[in-house]
Amino acid sequence: MQNKYLLFCFGLAIIVVTTIGGVLMFKSNHLESSVQKHLRVAFPLTKKVTEYEPTNITIAAEYIFLENVFSPLVQMNESGAIVPGVAKTIKWDGDKLILSIREDLKTKSGQPITVDDVLFSLKRLLVLTGNTHGNFKDLVCEGIDLESAEQDCPGLNINLKDNAIILNAGAKKTFLLPMLAAIDFAIIPRKSVNSKTLAIEDYSETSGVYFVEKDYGNGNIQLKINPYHFQHSQNIAQTIDLVPYTAKSGLSSLEALAQDKVDFVTTVDVKKADEQIPFVQKHSEFENHLTQKIRLHLLVFTEKGIKNLNKDERIYISQKVRSAFQEIYGNSPGFESRSEFFPSLGEGGLTKNQKDNVDIFNKQPGVKPLKSFKLGLMKRGGIEQWSGPLSKVLPDAQTYFEDNVPDLKKNLKYDDYPEAFIVSTDTGFMEDISLISYSLNAGFLGLTKADRDVWISKYMATLNKSTRLDKLKELHYNALTTPWIVPLVASPYSATVRKPWKIKLSDLYANNPLWQIQTP
Repeated sequence: MQNKYLLFCFGLAIIVVTTIGGVLMFKSNHLESSVQKHLRVAFPLTKKVTEYEPTNITIAAEYIFLENVFSPLVQMNESGAIVPGVAKTIKWDGDKLILSIREDLKTKSGQPITVDDVLFSLKRLLVLTGNTHGNFKDLVCEGIDLESAEQDCPGLNINLKDNAIILNAGAKKTFLLPMLAAIDFAIIPRKSVNSKTLAIEDYSETSGVYFVEKDYGNGNIQLKINPYHFQHSQNIAQTIDLVPYTAKSGLSSLEALAQDKVDFVTTVDVKKADEQIPFVQKHSEFENHLTQKIRLHLLVFTEKGIKNLNKDERIYISQKVRSAFQEIYGNSPGFESRSEFFPSLGEGGLTKNQKDNVDIFNKQPGVKPLKSFKLGLMKRGGIEQWSGPLSKVLPDAQTYFEDNVPDLKKNLKYDDYPEAFIVSTDTGFMEDISLISYSLNAGFLGLTKADRDVWISKYMATLNKSTRLDKLKELHYNALTTPWIVPLVASPYSATVRKPWKIKLSDLYANNPLWQIQTP
């Protein structure tokens, strides 16, 4: 009897210990899971949420914020193929592109995203006319300047019965779908927008995978997952904190990563591939993601520079800047010299004959400028890495920190323009109307402001892709041999994450859809 009692107590003890252990293990697993689903992102901006506007994107980090809180009609997957977004089905019917809208997509409060929201969003884009990723107006509302989102546009209609938006661009234009994938074409619930000013007022009721839970100010923003979104998953972050790390932070993003203050450093961080790659090599607890070499350092002459500096002087400046950048990045991991804007094997790359002529052009002797000139340096995190070597080879250049592309600034006076500036931009392998249009507007492909709209309109009116690409190659070639632009070095975009998070971003784009940072 006593032995049975002892056995009972022993068995009970095992049950109790096992149960307690199970509870502790459950709590431990729950806490670990909870931590894994809370992603802290080092973010290079200090903007308030109300400063983010899809129709006025000027820098890459703005794009990243917007692509996570809004969704476009269609999206590009990791291999560059068009896949459904807010539209669940996509089909061409003659000249008409018909996109059926998902019935189950809702905002975080459960309000449906309707075909009316889609029509409103596209018209809003046309009214605000700040579109930086494609001249959409010429495709669907040619010759009409919309003054209200309620005004008719011949190329935009809806079919309520089929819950579909119908775009009629006058022909089956294959580049239209990739253009619609840009976040400029974000679908924004009508109720989140001020009906008079069309400004977005509510960033908590959005169409994206995430919505803004709280804006703490100075760039500290918390995002929460939208449970009604079609890309909702338990394997992605349920909460995201955007933690600003800029040149003024005192602590770099990689230092913050090492000190467990953040979990993810984006592809557009101040710390680029040349610093992220060695960091990951030294710290095994992190994982690195690299794109193809689509990040290009580029010298751009402005219209003022074309006027004030003759061709031989621009050639001289180009050669000196190239030599400085070879000194800066010649031994950096992932960097290579580049003589073309678009990748050589991409659809915008030069023909063999054009390449040969560019090589000959780049060997021409230049002439030292007779007077000083302004050279803007668009480099976040401090310009010293560039300004020192540049001052050695171009002592008369007035280098300064440039905070944005001059042609994308509003109301910038002619006298305040530099003659030239150096910028980093993303290029692509495939024809991308959004990228081409943005690059034109920014001055990265030459042409005066007056000529850019004419060129892009004629380009988009060309139905044959081969003919279009010939036009693009010619534009590219002319920009290089004027010279308007001078490619310097190319590198991959780099992102770094704390394990066990896994990065599943595309290697073709610099985008950071944060739902592609996933748990194993």
